[in-house]
Parts: sequence; structure tokens; C-alpha cells
Amino acid sequence: MPVQKVSHEMDLLDKVSRGDEKAFGEIFHLYRNKVYTIAYRLTVAAPVAEEILLDVFLQVWLKREELKEVKHFKAWLFTITRNRTFSMLKQMAAQKMAIPIPEDGDDLLLHATEHPGEHLQEKEYRQILRQAVTKLSPQQKKVYTLIKEQGLKREEAANALNIAPETVKRHLSEAMHFIRVYCLARLGMLAALFLLKELL
Repeated sequence: MPVQKVSHEMDLLDKVSRGDEKAFGEIFHLYRNKVYTIAYRLTVAAPVAEEILLDVFLQVWLKREELKEVKHFKAWLFTITRNRTFSMLKQMAAQKMAIPIPEDGDDLLLHATEHPGEHLQEKEYRQILRQAVTKLSPQQKKVYTLIKEQGLKREEAANALNIAPETVKRHLSEAMHFIRVYCLARLGMLAALFLLKELL
């Protein structure tokens, strides 16, 4: 990596360690494709890889103060990615599910929502999520509601809607992608990451 590029990255990481959300957004965009690619190659499932991507960068933010001691950020980041991916693979194997649904009450979220005033922000974030859901196609909305809000499994949703499980999978994947894009476009990078990690 060119010296100038390394210097710029170090400057960004220093800002992130001091809580700069704009710098965090730049680091996210700089490494998001690499993290996603690693996760996808190991899981061969786009929704799972996206979940890992969100989780990895939440960990980066929550561990931002440690960045001052990190000598090789790329290696540090990829180690987090590898560990989270292997953890997800174990979870998938244990649940015998092709696509796991994130567990409620994730420790990362518990640490991330302990600050005063965030209840109002959370309400605003959820409103944006609801707006995104209302803009889904009728079939995507039905699938999203049954699986993500009512907790049905893919096969159960397929039976309820009288469609094939693979069709349910496709509608859910398309719905999740639209919601992610919608939320990221309307929230700051950090806010969107926390919202998507909690609710998707």
C-alpha cells in the first residue's frame, strides 16, 4: 500500500478511535467489500455474509478505543471477520438452518444502547424501518412480516402463502436488500448499522 494511502488510513483510524463517525463511515466503505467477500466465500450465503458484515463493523466501533494499539488494522479486521464467520457457521450447523435469524438481545446492542437519549433516536430509527417495509412489494412485505416479525420459518411461511420455499427465500433476500439500502440512505452510517443489526 502506498505511503500516502497508509498515512490516510492511519489518520482515519485515529479519528475513529476518538469517536468520529464520518471517519468510521470511510473505513466501512474502504473495507466492506473485502469483509463481505471473505464471509461469502466461507458461508456461500449472501444474507449470512451481510449479517456478518454488519456484526464485524459493529465490533470495530465498539472496540474503537483499541485501535490506538492496533499495528496492522487489515489483519486485525480480518481476524474479527474470520472469528465471527466461524461462529456463525457453528450456529448454522447447530440450528440446522440455511440462513440464521439474528438472536435478540445481542451483547453488542446491549452495550450500544446504554446511553441517555437513545430511546428517542431508536424510535426514529424504527420509524424509518417501518417506512422501508411499507415500500416493499406486496409479496415481499408478506414474507418479511411472517418471517421477521412473526417468527415463522421459511417452510411455514411458504405453506401460509402457498408458494415454494425457494420463492420465499428470494422474496426475503430482495426485501432485506431493499431495506438495507433504504436505511443506509436515510441514516448516518453508524445509526444504520445498529438499526439493521438489531432489527434485521
